[in-house]
Amino acid sequence: MKKKTNQIDRNVVQLVAAQVLILTLLTLLKGWIWLALLLAADFALRAFTSVPSPLAIFAKVLTRLLRTTPRSIFAPPKRFAAGVGLFFSLAIALFLFLHLPVVALTTGVILLVCAMLEALFNICVGCYVYNWVVAPLVNRK
Repeated sequence: MKKKTNQIDRNVVQLVAAQVLILTLLTLLKGWIWLALLLAADFALRAFTSVPSPLAIFAKVLTRLLRTTPRSIFAPPKRFAAGVGLFFSLAIALFLFLHLPVVALTTGVILLVCAMLEALFNICVGCYVYNWVVAPLVNRK
């Protein structure tokens, strides 16, 4: 198992976000609980382990095929954002299971907006929360 590093490739992050966008959209359009759970599992791998997630593996393959220049960024805020994505994916699955499609859609739209901002504009909402809330609490003396 690979050791977690404090740097990851921004290109990979943006391609993963694009995949999350597509898979969340499919989940909401089709009402597929299983796909929300697969998204949650992928988020969990990225947030809490050093095991490469399927979406990250695919994104890494794409970056090699596209021959992108790696752009290193600080990984802990991205891991935190993946944890938030895990929460939203599980919530979508739960709301679909409970036959609450409007609540599932509302929750899904939040995840969609966050994934779109990351994929298209390199804006990580979870990273802002990490930097404004989590980091100051963790780094207190």
